Amino acid sequence: MSRRPGPGPAEDGEQAEQPMDSRARFTGRGWAFLGAGALCLLLATWLGRKDVLALALFLGGAPLFAALSLYVVKPRVLLKRGVDPALVTAGDPAVVRLRVRHRSRRGGDASGAVAVHERVPEPLGGDRELSVEAGGEPAVYTVRPRRRGVYALGPATVRVADPFGLAAELLDASERTSLHVAPDPVQLPEIGADRLRDSGTDPARTAQPQPGPDNVTVREYRQGDPMRRVHWAASAKQGTLMVRQEDPRSTRRLSLLLDLDESAWPGERRWAGVLPSTAEFEWAVSFTAAVLEHLTQRETAVHALDTRGRPLPRGGEDDDAPARARVTAVDDDGAEDARHGLARVRPLPAPGGPPGPGARPGADDGDDDGLADRFDRDGLVHPVLLVSGDLDRAGAERVLRGTLRAGAGSAVLVGASPDRVPEAAAVLEAAGWSVVVAGAATAPEDAWAHLGTGARTAGAAR
Repeated sequence: MSRRPGPGPAEDGEQAEQPMDSRARFTGRGWAFLGAGALCLLLATWLGRKDVLALALFLGGAPLFAALSLYVVKPRVLLKRGVDPALVTAGDPAVVRLRVRHRSRRGGDASGAVAVHERVPEPLGGDRELSVEAGGEPAVYTVRPRRRGVYALGPATVRVADPFGLAAELLDASERTSLHVAPDPVQLPEIGADRLRDSGTDPARTAQPQPGPDNVTVREYRQGDPMRRVHWAASAKQGTLMVRQEDPRSTRRLSLLLDLDESAWPGERRWAGVLPSTAEFEWAVSFTAAVLEHLTQRETAVHALDTRGRPLPRGGEDDDAPARARVTAVDDDGAEDARHGLARVRPLPAPGGPPGPGARPGADDGDDDGLADRFDRDGLVHPVLLVSGDLDRAGAERVLRGTLRAGAGSAVLVGASPDRVPEAAAVLEAAGWSVVVAGAATAPEDAWAHLGTGARTAGAAR
């Protein structure tokens, strides 16, 4: 790869990075040679000694010759960065591998180590200084993100020196690799199914048996089955791994709405990696992940979408796919993908407003009728759980119109403090909804436990 290369293919799941700029620098040793040469030149002038003059020319010319050789040779370096895995849960480690190929002007691979300055966000531990053996084993470092979001690893600067270490050329690899970090769901307490405000408008739902041990059968473990579905008692009895297989008639359903409208999250800006966010929005995302994990483990199919009718993203899903074509239902097998998709959610501008950073032209942004259309198209007549922030009266009325098929539901409204009640609370309660107001410091378990109890405020902190 030359100093101004074109794009190259990635190999083995790694991303090839292209040096976009280069500049020659004297090293500390090179500057020492130049200083010594200048001093010898002064001595040669004062003493009139030709041998000292020759030494001055050698000491001063060596770094200049080294820099010229780098300019003529034009070192070509290929840097590849691989992240394993590229999608993790907050608190879990990810291993980053850097490989370097250093090629000579004649096309052969050059050996020796090169120094790489890798830019890493502070939440992931800060920048790294690495020595990478060209054409050899990759340099490895580990990051352990503590908060969810999308983090950029890179760009990197590769330092290639001449054989004597007098001059170095710095090659900037401007490409970055993304690390997606999903929220780590907390464990929620058990609450009664009726606490989620089942509207009773789904006749098929009320005629089905409720989930319970009588509706569970077992089968042999298959490759890819989640370990949490292993039935240990049956496995011990059969002498092989057995997993739960619930009677499909016993599946409950819930529509889970996460409000992504910027207007509902007016708090102080903070960053989830490269994504703009607020403390209140991060709380809402963590709560949504906990609800998904909790309910899907209990034979509940969750329809996860936002308040504009757009399905929430899934891990590994193509972001360019039309939003209306995506599936909203999340079951036990798809819960991990849905939770990983929460790594890249962020507050979005209202449809018709100016596009936010990273918005894609032509994306399906939904509209005021998008939620109602989605409920009609997917037949969502199940209980509704809304997770929103400082929702105003107009926003609450829009949600009520969109979820008219489902009747009453529940809402968790999170703000800077549970003492400040959003305007939407009174509107939703007047429509028969159960409302819990939480603060950014409220424990998600506490907000969940207050659903359906009639208590509006959940203020217990972590």
